[in-house]
Amino acid sequence: MVGRVLGIDLGMKRTGLAVSDGLGISSRGLANLTPRSRAEDVAVLVKLCADEEVTDVAVGLPLMPRSGDVSPMSKRATGFAQALQNALTTSGSTTLVHLVDERGSSKQAAERLVASEIKKGDRKAFLDSEAARILIELFLQLGPSTSLTAVTASTAP
Repeated sequence: MVGRVLGIDLGMKRTGLAVSDGLGISSRGLANLTPRSRAEDVAVLVKLCADEEVTDVAVGLPLMPRSGDVSPMSKRATGFAQALQNALTTSGSTTLVHLVDERGSSKQAAERLVASEIKKGDRKAFLDSEAARILIELFLQLGPSTSLTAVTASTAP
């Protein structure tokens, strides 16, 4: 059994969320999270992980498109992932937080929305959760040993 995976596509205005089924066969987009403070956002996500019985969290890591170098947003994502892991651990959860290279996920999400014939004016609302679904797919396809790094106190920058 794979367990349920929560995908998180961090953004400054909207954070996309999606969750997989327990077998890793499908995923569904959830309502976007409007970022407030890191502490508030983490608290919401810890509760969501408990409510949805999440075993793994895949947080998008926005690296530089061509070089794969760290960007200011990737530093933010790493810090957020560490804060989430710490909060989950403190709450007694065994859920693990992972970073997933998200290069190209927003473009792929936009292409999927066009192909699904969602009206142009409605696409923006679905873009972030669709990107979060792609992060889940990457996690499930490549597995934690090849695509992700578990964020723990010893591996965080």
